[in-house]
Amino acid sequence: MTAGAPTIADQSLVVFVDDTGHEALVSGHPVYGLGGCAVMAGDLDQLIRHPWHEVRRKVTGSTDTPLHAAAFARTATPEQIEAVAAFFRAEPFARIGATVSVATRMIGDLGPVHAIAGALKNRIVDIARWTRFSEVNVIFEASERADRHIEAAFQDFRLEEGGAQIPVECYFMLKAAHDPALEVADFIMHAVGRQARRRIEGKEGFAPDFVAVFHGQDSKRVSFMDISEVRRGS
Repeated sequence: MTAGAPTIADQSLVVFVDDTGHEALVSGHPVYGLGGCAVMAGDLDQLIRHPWHEVRRKVTGSTDTPLHAAAFARTATPEQIEAVAAFFRAEPFARIGATVSVATRMIGDLGPVHAIAGALKNRIVDIARWTRFSEVNVIFEASERADRHIEAAFQDFRLEEGGAQIPVECYFMLKAAHDPALEVADFIMHAVGRQARRRIEGKEGFAPDFVAVFHGQDSKRVSFMDISEVRRGS
């Protein structure tokens, strides 16, 4: 993996990935997940970056002020919540996610990061199946704590079509870059984390932000998995 923002061809499928929770499922963090948003690079500005700038303006008064999902959830007004929900309802980009939790049966020596990596790769394949692209670029938000685990888990990520290998590149990008697509991935994973915790707590139905992010979309643009059991080789 490399660091920084790559130069990506318009024909590339680009996936922005953030996490939720702690990769070791330590006390107080019962959920770990990876996911985010995916779009053809040529549509990135139109479908994600420019509309998200407008969300920033409505929430903060400035298109340049970054948003962070956890802080937003604590302070947002109903009008600001609707601005974010309307963005997710309106823009036709793909949303992906996968989670494990303290309730997941981990059989064997496959840990949470590698289990989630395998599930996320399959979520990307789900989206790629319906997309015409020449290459795939996966951009992870950098994390000093988790980067080495992510790098180890994704170093063998390969895609094939018709027997031909499709180029896949993975990168880390700093949160300080304030890329709108990474912020969107952050909001997606905040919703995913809330939904996973809701399930652990035995609550029925869906969290409102999960509904805003994942419901009402073409099924070809949505792929989410809450893993109940992990077995190596299964």
